[in-house]
This record gives sequence, C-alpha cells and structure tokens, in this order.
Amino acid sequence: MVTRTVTFPLDLTEEQRTVLSETVDLYTKAWNHFVDTAWRNGGMSRKDLHEETYYYVRSVFGLKSQYTCSSMNRALDTVSSANKLRRRGKKVSKPYSKSVPIRLDKNTFSFKDDRNAITVTTQGDRIKIPLVWHRHARRYRDWLCISGEIGFDKWGNPVLRLIFTKEPVVYPRTGVVIGADRGIKRSVVLSINKFFGKSSWKEHERKLFSLISRLQAKGTKSAKKHLVKVWRRLKLFRENCDRIVAKEIIALLKPGDTIVIEDLTNIRDRCGAKGKVHKKHRRKVGRWSFKRLEQMIRYYAELKGIYVETVEPHYTSQTCSNCGIVSKKNRKSRSMYSCSCGLNLNADLNAARNIANIWCEANGGAPGPIVNRPFVEASP
Repeated sequence: MVTRTVTFPLDLTEEQRTVLSETVDLYTKAWNHFVDTAWRNGGMSRKDLHEETYYYVRSVFGLKSQYTCSSMNRALDTVSSANKLRRRGKKVSKPYSKSVPIRLDKNTFSFKDDRNAITVTTQGDRIKIPLVWHRHARRYRDWLCISGEIGFDKWGNPVLRLIFTKEPVVYPRTGVVIGADRGIKRSVVLSINKFFGKSSWKEHERKLFSLISRLQAKGTKSAKKHLVKVWRRLKLFRENCDRIVAKEIIALLKPGDTIVIEDLTNIRDRCGAKGKVHKKHRRKVGRWSFKRLEQMIRYYAELKGIYVETVEPHYTSQTCSNCGIVSKKNRKSRSMYSCSCGLNLNADLNAARNIANIWCEANGGAPGPIVNRPFVEASP
C-alpha cells in the first residue's frame, strides 16, 4: 500500500478557530494524562489503561468519547516508542506536549462538495472547512483517504494533514540491477558510472556549521534567536539536497528495475564510536543523512514501481569488483581503488558495483561481469 501525507493550510472563521482551539486543548490535556498514567506504570495495555482512566478523563475534561479513545491510543503509541528507545540504551524522559494534533478517522471527519470541503467533529457542533487543493495535493485527489490529523503548527496557524493511500502497481522485474553506494563526500555513486552530489553543497553546509559554532560561542539572547533560524535553514537545505539526489536517481530508472543499497543501520556505532575514530570523522558521520536519503529513494521508487533492495555493507569498499579479492591495502586513498588484477577505479564506484554483485549473487543474477566468490588476502 502506497501512503502519502499531504498538508493543507486552513482558512478558519473566528468562531471555527475558537471551537477547534478548545477541542485541541482538551485533547492535549487528555493525552498528557494518559501518558502520565502509562509512564508511571511502566507501560500498560490498551485494556488496562482504558479501564483505569477512561471514565475519569470523560468526567473531568468532558472530551467526546471518540476523541478520548483517540488520545489514549496516541498516548500509548508515544509511550511505547519511548520505551523502545530506553531498551536500546537511549536516555529518554516522560513525553509531554503543549499542543497535540487531533487524530481524525472516518467517524470524526468526512469530505463534502466533491472533496472541496471537509467536516470535522469538535466539542461544539461539527464544523465545515473549505479545502484548497494546491499543486502538490492535486495528484492525490482521487486516492483513498480515511484518516488524518488537525491542529495548530508552532506559529499558531491551523493545519490539516490528510493521509492518502493507494494500491501500488506491481511491475515485473526487468532484470536491470543497479548498485548505489552512499557516502559522506559523494552523496551517491551508482554502479552505472553515475555520480550525484555537488561540492558546492558541502561548502555551503560548512559555512552554515561555522556560523552555528560562532553563534553558540556568543551565547547572547539575540545569538540564540538567530541560531534557531540558522538550524532551520540548514535542515531545509540538507533535506532539499537529499530530495534532489533521490529524484535524479529515480529518473534514470524504469518501472521494474532494481536498485540495491547498503543496510547502514547502526553505522554510527560501528564507524563513529568515541575512542575508535578521530573526532573530525565522528563529526562527519554524525552529520551524515544516509537514512533520510534512503527514505526519499524509497518514497519516489514506490510510486514508479522500482524495487529497492538492501545488502550487508561489510567489505564492499575493500573488495575488487573485477576479481573478488578482499584487501584493505587495495583502497589506496579515499577516492581510488587499485587491484593486482589490473583494476583501477574510483573507490565509491567499485563499492557500488560490489553492492550490485552481492545482491545478484544471492538472487541468481548478474548486473555485469561474472565474479568469483570473494576471498580474503592472506596476511604476510
């Protein structure tokens, strides 16, 4: 199932804004109460939490039953996520929020006027809100939508987020397999000799981090205020860079093609742990947005019918894509791989070819030259 979330800015009357604000406020209070109860008991089942707190919340806050159950389920999801992080050794504190968006379902919202408006349940009467289908939203107008959320952003503006779903079109595999190596210097290198990412992006990023360091050292009230804006500018810039790379990669592929990437889960713990590598390298690994780039590649590949597969990343940068020998010495520099079999290749391009070879060997195919099973060079 293909899922997309679309944000709609809302134009509310003063009366609608007041009643929606009241509903969000009560929903937030109920959510915080459910979180407090579940957190205090170390996590609870939905049945136990419902029996202990449902009637109390209904009587104290007066929130409608549908929203009471919705806020309870949302609170349990939040506590469950926090407990998972804690079990992984992460430091977490009890979740708290000043404004929680209201979850909507088929019982609390519906489309009207050929999807040009929606009606939403509030503490008062059900309100009707006009819906403006902007350019990004229009592509999903015919998709199924039975859920979403409504609330206020951090600037106090009312927003509506609707979740659209559609059954994906399953294309037969074409047999084309392309390996993709993600890196810190080069965003992505494909096994078909395609390089993505610009050096100017890294330079702009370096300038923003330099500005952030100076503002942090300054420490004044105006510096902290400026720091928030710079962090947001950096975040948006990096997201845009990843989006550009993902779109350019998917544009090269056809429905049914396969792109293979490395599974880089916990890469920071393996290659960026304190005491194992230099501080400068740890900083670069910490700023590396490999996961977001993977998510964007999957996001655009899903709609086009392109298969995204993963392989283990071990030794992909030390293996020769021509003869299969594994030797750390062959990685002459960050950008050059040279093997005794005569292969002289960009190191990232060699890794991308290995990624494709590994997946094809495991799945009965071959993207290029047939290679022997890798063997590790004996130590002298």
